[in-house]
Amino acid sequence: MNAEIKPYIITSATGKVVKLLQTNEKGYKKSIENNQLWAVNPETERLLPEECEGKIKSFAEKEDWYQAIIEEPKSATEDKTEIKEMAESSSCGSEIIERLYKIIEQRKKELPEGSYTTHLFNSGISKIKKKTGEEAVELLLAENKSETIYEAADLIYHMLVLLAAENIKPEDIFLELSNRE
Repeated sequence: MNAEIKPYIITSATGKVVKLLQTNEKGYKKSIENNQLWAVNPETERLLPEECEGKIKSFAEKEDWYQAIIEEPKSATEDKTEIKEMAESSSCGSEIIERLYKIIEQRKKELPEGSYTTHLFNSGISKIKKKTGEEAVELLLAENKSETIYEAADLIYHMLVLLAAENIKPEDIFLELSNRE
């Protein structure tokens, strides 16, 4: 790769360093255009999208480095409130799925005591698969619209836990679905 690689420092609005990456001018411009971090993979030297906790607020090009400023990650209560607001505002369904998946990944990483998601991860992949299957059957047995909505939500939640347990991202599923158009 010929383009000059510079440090890419991701900070919170308070100045706390969240992540250190490397990128080049093309990656920095692509980050701004897509409002998503694009960084140079140090092993392959390829420009790739980078996961980021929190929404990107702004970008800044410094003399010898690039910067992206993100919002501080939200608490679990704020996460649930945001998901509910997205659903009520008819926001894109994939955004809700991705946000819920991030919460599930956070639970997988932190395993907070008293969390049902923690219980599932601690029970192992077999239990998660069994529970997902049970939810699928309950959806099939739903007798009215209200029950169908409730059971569909349960199935989607458990499916996301299963995906997280197997390190499969929702984007992988969206990509597969896009190939079926």
